[in-house]
Order: sequence, then C-alpha cells, then structure tokens
Amino acid sequence: MVALPPLGLLLATINKRELQDLCQNEASNNRPQITECKVIGSYNWLNRKCPTILIPGSPPAWTPVPTPQTLPEDNDSYFRDQNAARFATHVFQPAIEAILHGNPKLDLNKLDIVACVSTLRNLLRFVTEPDQGFRMIVEAIGSTVFLVRRGVSPTETISGPFGYGHTFPEANTTWDKAVKGLWDSDISHEEDTPGSADELLRSMQNCSVSPLAAEDNGALTIEAAGTAIPQAAMFDLKTRSSRELKDVMNGELARLWLAQVPNFVVGFHNRGVFNDVRVENIRKEVEDWEKTQKSQLRKLAALLRTLTAFARGQPGGRFEVVFEGGGGELKLREIGGAVNCCISDALKQRWSRAGLKETQLDEGETLREGQTSGRDELAEEERRSCGWSDDSESEKDFTACSASSCGYCGHCGY
Repeated sequence: MVALPPLGLLLATINKRELQDLCQNEASNNRPQITECKVIGSYNWLNRKCPTILIPGSPPAWTPVPTPQTLPEDNDSYFRDQNAARFATHVFQPAIEAILHGNPKLDLNKLDIVACVSTLRNLLRFVTEPDQGFRMIVEAIGSTVFLVRRGVSPTETISGPFGYGHTFPEANTTWDKAVKGLWDSDISHEEDTPGSADELLRSMQNCSVSPLAAEDNGALTIEAAGTAIPQAAMFDLKTRSSRELKDVMNGELARLWLAQVPNFVVGFHNRGVFNDVRVENIRKEVEDWEKTQKSQLRKLAALLRTLTAFARGQPGGRFEVVFEGGGGELKLREIGGAVNCCISDALKQRWSRAGLKETQLDEGETLREGQTSGRDELAEEERRSCGWSDDSESEKDFTACSASSCGYCGHCGY
C-alpha cells in the first residue's frame, strides 16, 4: 500500500458559509458564465521511455464496427494522471509547450488560472456536494495561478477498473498511422475528446495504452506532427448498462459545463453488447444547467478568487488545498514533502519579471530602493480586495485566521 503524501502546517480554512458571505457583495444579476471557449493547444504522449510529446497531435478516428460484438470488460491498468506519470518533474510543462507552439506571441501574464477539469470539478464538488476528498497544489507564477492535482503518487493507477469505458472506444476507433499508439490530450479539456461534429466525431477519451511510466530525467522531448481539432468538434463519451439517457447526462453536466463539451456520446450495452449508441448535442442542456446553478457557481467564483489571492500572498507563492470529504472545511496547508514547480525554470522566465520565483527580475535588472515589482503590486491589490489589512504592527495570531478573511500571509489585522 502506497503512503499518502505528508501534510504540511495548517495555514487557514475555508467553509461554505464564508463563501456565501463573500457572494453577498456581488450584484444579484451577476451570473457566472463560460464564454468564447476555444482550443488553444493539444498534444499526444508518445509511449517512450524518454518523456516525448507530439504537438498538436491527432486523435483516433471513430470507426465503429459494422455489427455489435461482445466486448470484454476492462482489465488493464490505467494511469489516473497521464501527465504526472510520464513527466512528474513539471506536470504542466507539456500543456504550456503545446499552447506556446500554436500561440508563440501569447502574453502569458494574461492567463489568470491554469487548471485541468479534474481540479476545477473538485472545487465545484466542494461547493455543491462536499462528499469526496481531494488534494491539489496551488502555485502562483507571475500573475497566473496554477491548480495542480496531487494524488497518492505520480504513477498511481485506477484500481480495479470495471465496465467497458476503455474496451468500447478501443474497438470502435482507429489511430492514424503517423501517431498510432499515442495518448492524446487537449489542453483546455483534459477529459474531453476531439472529433468530427457531423459524423460520429473523431476520438475517444482514455484510448488505451499500457501504462509505461517514462524515465523522467527532467527533459521533455517535443516533436511536431498531427492535426488540431476545433472546439465545436469536441465530445465526451460514457458507457452504461442503463438506458435512461437523461439520468446519465444529469450526472455529468457539471463536468461537461466545466469542459464546455458540446457533444455527448453514450453507448448502452447488455453484458458487453452495444446495440444502442447515441450521439447528442448537449449545448442547451449545459446552458440550462448553468442558469439553474447560478448561486453555486458564484460560490465557485468566490472560492477561486480566494485561492488565487491566498497564493499571491504567500512568500513562496504556493500552498496545498486539502479536503477530507464529508462536508468539512477546505484546509489550506504548507506543502508537505517535496513537490517540484509545475513548469520548468526556463518557462517561468517567459512570464513577465513578476513570474520569477521570489520576485526575481530579468537578468541585469535590479529593484531600486522603494520600488515594488509587478507581483508585489498584484498581491497587494488582491489582499485589499479580500479585506486584508496593511497594519504591520497587528498581532499575527495565524492559527485563528480563515482564508476568506485574511489569507494567512502576515498582513491581516486579526
């Protein structure tokens, strides 16, 4: 049995009532929305010992079998986090490299939050149905805050998979010869699958490759090949034995909203025989869900603002979020154990000078006396917006603070 990562010193806590209080100041007609969503990068993992990605990569094509066949249940091992398993040194490095490949002039400081669907879904779950525990690292680099999933270990696998969530897409998709045997990953939609919107779309999530943890020596190899797929062609796939499409969809709408997937494919089976495969455009269902969840999404927005402000107020710009489940509090802790930065030093230097760790400036520049860096100014603005005090003489009884009221950064007047 693999031991859980150690816990660091408790810094602060967040509860749902505090989030509700933070939402009181917002206008009643302010409805959180996701707009103008588009793909900005994609890549494939090559199944090699040396960590290697293909940009932009290509998804497998949908090539359904002409007649239903009896499929075996899933019985292989599957990584829970492909990026961590293949490149634990800097887990967001592949994503940022893919983004910069397609957008070389992108101003990285315009990125407010970088996260995967999994971490955002966990935060939304805390707001709406706080039953399942999770952990994540929150790390500020320049004006950007990264949310990084933290599991038991980088090579953690899904234990005892059952059902047909892997064998069904394996049997009904075909890889292009140039990228056969790869693992595809869309930047904005970790659990989504790109495809052809008019026919049965073009790829499947979790197309199986046998887990092969790369020998991570700190270097990422990048090769260029493949075809980028537009956002309108994205879809998500599920397999079920039940035939109630509405019930299946309702259980997935929160995740589909976060991922902004416009198409949903469900394969219904009877003991592994898929006689009923449905393809649905779910834009309206996702939009309706967004409207009905207005109050909960406001809390999610407040939580994201609190976490980003807290990270920018920390001396090292990073901490860990720990939720033990069962409706308890969200605990903000120092990071226990050794955890690398989510991107390399070379990439950090592509952010503005505020993006360097500990407010380090570009080579050859120094801060004049009394001058503040961009990161300092941004952190100060965030602290004030959350009601934090500048009173440097105030008593710093950190153990009694909560993140929504002080940020535990040494600047609160508690």
